[in-house]
Amino acid sequence: MNTHLTADERGIILPCPDCGTSNRIAYAKAAQQGRCGTCKAELPHVSAPVEITSAADFAALITNSTLPVVVDFWAPWCGPCQMMAPEFAKAATKAAGAAILVKVNTDDRQDIASQFRVQGIPAFALLRKGKVVAQTSGFQPADRLLAWMRSQ
Repeated sequence: MNTHLTADERGIILPCPDCGTSNRIAYAKAAQQGRCGTCKAELPHVSAPVEITSAADFAALITNSTLPVVVDFWAPWCGPCQMMAPEFAKAATKAAGAAILVKVNTDDRQDIASQFRVQGIPAFALLRKGKVVAQTSGFQPADRLLAWMRSQ
């Protein structure tokens, strides 16, 4: 699986593990397992961080997702963010089917970061049904991040 997945306003782009075809999984159906449009193989749950590149994609995800969404606000120059990246990927794997973990580059998407009043990075927000449930910041091992998510 890639180190991260991409998304657009209609869903998460998930490659088929059998044939490599890109399949779009609607945000509202991310909790379900689908089938590849080409080879009909069963698609895995979203098990890698989803890279968000536009405000419209982000709005669509948080509005339409039936799963909780954990957002990692980060930047490429941030040392603690770089240390957090593999832990966030582990958390995404462990949360597959139960939550969607997304990454927002604060250098590229200052508009999204400002909505959450991000002052320092790495920072995390937990959203359910489009609403912020909790926020935290700082480096966290995958298990601690998931425990925080589940406790909210």
